[in-house]
Amino acid sequence: MNYYEEIIKEIEENIDKGDYSEAERLIRNELSVSYVPRDVESRLNELLDKVKRDSYQQKSLSDEQIEEYLCKDEIHQLLAVDELNRKNLRNYIDTVQSYLSGDGYLNSKVLLIDSLIRQEVNCDFIYNGETFNPCKVILPEKSPGFLSALELIRERFMKDPSMMAMAEQLLYKEVLMALPDTLSKDEGFMAADKIIAYILKAFESAN
Repeated sequence: MNYYEEIIKEIEENIDKGDYSEAERLIRNELSVSYVPRDVESRLNELLDKVKRDSYQQKSLSDEQIEEYLCKDEIHQLLAVDELNRKNLRNYIDTVQSYLSGDGYLNSKVLLIDSLIRQEVNCDFIYNGETFNPCKVILPEKSPGFLSALELIRERFMKDPSMMAMAEQLLYKEVLMALPDTLSKDEGFMAADKIIAYILKAFESAN
């Protein structure tokens, strides 16, 4: 076994036992050397990606931390919702019910609603004083309002990809923030007009 085989074996052993800091230290030491064989460099980068991924998963919030974070500031709420969105939300109905019906950061709430819809959770939730069932709500990007607005935006900015990309991002945010309501075609047309005007004004000011 040559040097590189030995060091990769040592790195893999550290990963297997959960010592991610030591594994990362060894990887970065090797990558900092002026010359590393291409195949070895590729393997080291693969292991570095694995270390980052596995160490992040290891730092996942506990259920108690999720509950705690949902009662804190906007950043903590986003972290808690991000954690919930990677889980099966059917196992967190009470937590979700309480969060959506109470005070909280609007952006993190709509992200949670979006995940409920994508997971097709069949349960009634109260949000902004109204009751909705996620499995009966159309995905934002499939709503009539989104599709009609998208068509107008693409027609208007067909020759300017940068404007089109910005407009599409703003449109998606528009339909996301409307959740759990679905934009109608007419509402989509109005949203498109507003976004197009905003983009044109923004680019005009920049020039």
